Amino acid sequence: MEQYSLQLSSVKHTAPDGIEMGVMNNGTPYLGARGLAALCGVAPSVIITLVKDWQTDLRFKPRGQVIEKLIIEQGGDPNILYVPINIEGKTYHAINDVNCMAILEYYAFDSQTPQEQAKLNYRSLAKLTLRTFIYERTGYNPSDSLPESWKTFHERITLNELPSGYFSVFSEIANLVISGIRNGMTFDSSTMPDISVGQAWGKHWSGSNLDEKYGLRRKHLHVFPEDFPQKDPMAWIYPVEALGEFRRWMDDVYVTEKFGAYLTNKAKKGGLNNVNIPALVQAVQPVRLN
Repeated sequence: MEQYSLQLSSVKHTAPDGIEMGVMNNGTPYLGARGLAALCGVAPSVIITLVKDWQTDLRFKPRGQVIEKLIIEQGGDPNILYVPINIEGKTYHAINDVNCMAILEYYAFDSQTPQEQAKLNYRSLAKLTLRTFIYERTGYNPSDSLPESWKTFHERITLNELPSGYFSVFSEIANLVISGIRNGMTFDSSTMPDISVGQAWGKHWSGSNLDEKYGLRRKHLHVFPEDFPQKDPMAWIYPVEALGEFRRWMDDVYVTEKFGAYLTNKAKKGGLNNVNIPALVQAVQPVRLN
């Protein structure tokens, strides 16, 4: 079985204190075989042999079976133990953080000769995750390579707080926005489904006299990022007593009947290039329990 994805490469690679480490272009932190050996307190040849012979031999031996079990328990994939990456003409065995922790745990507690160095490092990294450790030591900032849509979503979330007892359309459609971005939807100053949802929900609220049922809605300042053309308008916020009705309306009306039309209109105006709109609409459909 192929051990790696050919698309993966290193965007950060360094060796503080002699421990080879880095971050791949998908944000996955890794240790080199020699770096992991240093943490485990074993000779570099031990880890190099482990990763090179993993698929053909060592995976099926007692040591490999224990390591595979630990990888699975930690949510990793034992089929891909490492990724070979090329740094300035030299190939390194890049072992992702989950697999590293599983191997470190093996040498700390499960090998026939547990290593004190491995125990010390495992306990330290249990407090500070290996992912954070590598990010800090390499100077890697995940937001540097974060797509603009995610940055915009995060900024708008952090800019807007609500008074107790009220909800906003923007805060409540987070799942729709997240699913949309994951499936190729742009989220920027031109594509903001919360405005579409807010307009449709406002009409439903007024047309159904929901002020009488749940209490009065009110206007509240909504802050946009500085580079947005929108100038911080006052937006409606709603009593939390109406939250259940809003969520049912989202599932039964907006997502089902209106979201596809909103995306199609955006596409006609030149947005959402190369986005599969039917697939995107399907991706945000609510999960209904039988």
